[in-house]
Amino acid sequence: MLGPMQTIDPQDELRVYDAYVAGRLSAGLAAGVRTGLFDLLDADGPMSCAALAEASGLHERGVRAWLAAMQAGQLVQEVRPGDFTLTPAAARDCVRNKPGSLAGLIDMEIENFLSPALVIEGLRGGGPCVYGDSDPWAEHAADPAKARAFSDAMHAIACSPSLALAEKAPLENARRLLDAGGGSGTISVALARAFPQLHCTVLEIPAVLPHIEERAREEGLEQQISALQGDLFAQAWPTGFDAVLLSQIMHDWSDDEGARLLRRAYNALNPGGTVLIHEKLIEPDGGPLANALVNLDMLVWTEGRQWSATDLEQLMQQAGFEGVQAQKTYGYWSLMSATKPG
Repeated sequence: MLGPMQTIDPQDELRVYDAYVAGRLSAGLAAGVRTGLFDLLDADGPMSCAALAEASGLHERGVRAWLAAMQAGQLVQEVRPGDFTLTPAAARDCVRNKPGSLAGLIDMEIENFLSPALVIEGLRGGGPCVYGDSDPWAEHAADPAKARAFSDAMHAIACSPSLALAEKAPLENARRLLDAGGGSGTISVALARAFPQLHCTVLEIPAVLPHIEERAREEGLEQQISALQGDLFAQAWPTGFDAVLLSQIMHDWSDDEGARLLRRAYNALNPGGTVLIHEKLIEPDGGPLANALVNLDMLVWTEGRQWSATDLEQLMQQAGFEGVQAQKTYGYWSLMSATKPG
């Protein structure tokens, strides 16, 4: 039996339902990347539904439903009746093998979808659970395929932000940079191109080292980028650097471990050296929503959280750094920097 309707602000009428149904868009997005629908529309569009179904080997009814959803999500556009192509945003971010594309990150959702069941598991256990009871970093160290998939996803998410970071980073006088936990070296590539005098050492686990060397060769930067086997916590970091970069590293770890990382960065630096922290920060009002939602990813993947600039500044100061600065770089990303006295 229906009760009386509650009075509600018109702006809030659809808030809960829209949040509930939003997962369908991300599911369709991932399905379109994995099946190559975005790739086909980029290469051969505009295409009709029937032509896209034939080219992809998928069912026409399914492709029609997908097109309708992606068009409403502003990822596909109908350029003339019955013929579809990608919007500029989808052409940039949803097509494989394009510089700056997010396709590698989106594709990882297929095997590692942030489902309600996985979030509940994280809520109950309070720790990483994306690989069941296994530690994610141990899984990557033991399984080169998982390490490669994760490395490719992190490359995808960092490509465009890396270029903006290179424009903002205060590295004009730096000669040696340690990219701690730098994945396949995406950020180091951007920094090496922006600062020809800079040599970047990417500290990573053994499973990732071939990816670093491969990317350096592809970019013609073998003389500026080197890979160094190491562990963020188990082994001492090398010293004598003018800069240390922690890009999407702090949010992977607990507050205590984050403090340890900053002390290690401090010890790795020469006096007067600079620490760079590249993260998607939480604003004083708790937003933006996209950054706040990443806390759920951190819950199931890591022991960490998304940081605010204030919290990071306090931690940096406690480690001994001075002159903390924060600036927005690209989209949801920000750069925090500080100096080791001397």
